[in-house]
Amino acid sequence: MDEKFPTDVSLKAFYDGAKTRSKNGEVDELKWLEIDGLKGVEFRESNPANRMIAGAFSGSLNRKYAGQVQLVNLLLASAGKDFSRHQDAMYGILYSTKIVH
Repeated sequence: MDEKFPTDVSLKAFYDGAKTRSKNGEVDELKWLEIDGLKGVEFRESNPANRMIAGAFSGSLNRKYAGQVQLVNLLLASAGKDFSRHQDAMYGILYSTKIVH
């Protein structure tokens, strides 16, 4: 995307989409995220009733790199039955991520 791409509008759209999913019970945690100085959106999908389906954390943010804006999506997932056991490790991975920008 062009360097002038409105990243704030893009992030707000991601946030609003996840907020709608939250109202529908698909997402049980939603917040603004900052990774390595970049602002983004983080949400956690609700633990599925079917414990074999993956539960996931997702982070979306934009970075300016090599003269353009790039969307970076981070997805960390675990089988639903193991989700709560791996949750702290997944948060640790998400918040210790380094992104070149």
